[in-house]
Amino acid sequence: MIMRRRSKYFGKQFQFLSSFFIGILAAGLVPGPVSGQDLAAREFSLQSVQDFAVTHSYDRKRSQLDIQTAQKQMRETLAIGLPQVESTVGYINNLKLATILIPNFFEGKTDEMIAVQFGTQHNTNVNFLVSQLLFNGSYFVGLQAAKIYKQLANQNHERTKLNVLETVTNTYYLILVSEESQRILSANLSNLEKTHYEINELYKEGFVAETDADLVQISVTRLKNSLQTIKRQREVALKLLKFQMGLDLNEKILLTDKLDGILENIDMDTLHSTGFNLENNIDYNLLKTQEKLSEMDLKNEKMKFLPTVSAFYTFQWNAMRNSFNFFSSDEKWYQTQLLGVNVNIPIFKSGSQKTRVQKAAIAVKQARNAKQQAAEGLSLEAASARSDLESAYENHIHTQANMKLSNKVYDVTLVKYKEGIASSMDLTQAHNTFLIAQSEFIQAMSILLTAKNKLDRLNSNY
Repeated sequence: MIMRRRSKYFGKQFQFLSSFFIGILAAGLVPGPVSGQDLAAREFSLQSVQDFAVTHSYDRKRSQLDIQTAQKQMRETLAIGLPQVESTVGYINNLKLATILIPNFFEGKTDEMIAVQFGTQHNTNVNFLVSQLLFNGSYFVGLQAAKIYKQLANQNHERTKLNVLETVTNTYYLILVSEESQRILSANLSNLEKTHYEINELYKEGFVAETDADLVQISVTRLKNSLQTIKRQREVALKLLKFQMGLDLNEKILLTDKLDGILENIDMDTLHSTGFNLENNIDYNLLKTQEKLSEMDLKNEKMKFLPTVSAFYTFQWNAMRNSFNFFSSDEKWYQTQLLGVNVNIPIFKSGSQKTRVQKAAIAVKQARNAKQQAAEGLSLEAASARSDLESAYENHIHTQANMKLSNKVYDVTLVKYKEGIASSMDLTQAHNTFLIAQSEFIQAMSILLTAKNKLDRLNSNY
């Protein structure tokens, strides 16, 4: 009877150690699980989290504003080539008319200089100027560049969307992994509390030392503290998810998807049959667009060697008075009209424009080199991500099988120990194997989901 009670004590003690260390590992992975059903909580599946984040996340809103900026930039560039109308009103008060000396033609004394004054004290003019750009190489290049700039903003918007989806999906996955971790931790705490009760009873009967009961009590306290830490970490993780979604941090949410369902939906056959398409990758397309912008910049610098041609029409009213009576209908206003063409021909700039062309040509080469490097790097990254996912999936299957097998070995060893067939060393070794298997299983789940999410991001598969 005493042997069986002591055997039960040692079996529970080893089970406690397993639960304690797995709990610590679980706590280190991610925050804990969702608590009980809360009627006030807003429910979110993974899909609904993704949809909400795409619409309301701060990064997504910022990229939407970038698109609006690009549209305004395009309109601004277009307006440069449209007719421009200006109006000016000017007034001059000649407080003291200027005096000049001229030969005395009036009296025929050309060798004599006389002082004269010309003009009136009060002068005003009203001008209307209409101008139209007829030819400017940089303007036409700017129109093309504005369209590309808008395309770049749209691509950045799409890239931001994928980044948001990747971020919230990773956080969602990690919280689900934490739920599984806490489930294991809670089950082990329950077993440990039962063990603590039994050891206390054995201590009261004098079958075990007081230090054995105290050791279990210390372990129970530590495990409870770990659970409290996990709960606090969970709250932080949920707030992080809400922040990533663009949701009010004080709003209560409940995650409805289950980890088992997500793992079961990983279709490795489909992932094998789906190849990586570089042209569908948003990061590669962004570099292609940036290459186009570099080419437009080079073209623009070359166009600056060409003349700029513009036409203008001016209509002007002038009034000259010796008294300030411009609003009098009895006084006259004198009209002037001008129609002309301006041709601005660049002749010599000491080689500065040629240097700018050369710099723009170098920038084009750099953009092409970056695009080629990215193409090879993304292809390599996709192949690596696929390989990592395959390895993670195989590791998940193996660690799951190993955990079940090690649990079976531990249970059999525990029974043998109670019957006096197995030694404490055998039981310790079986317990350590079970502990490692549980830890590897939890880590394998997290690695598998992270690998899947990375490949989904590369393939834009959300």
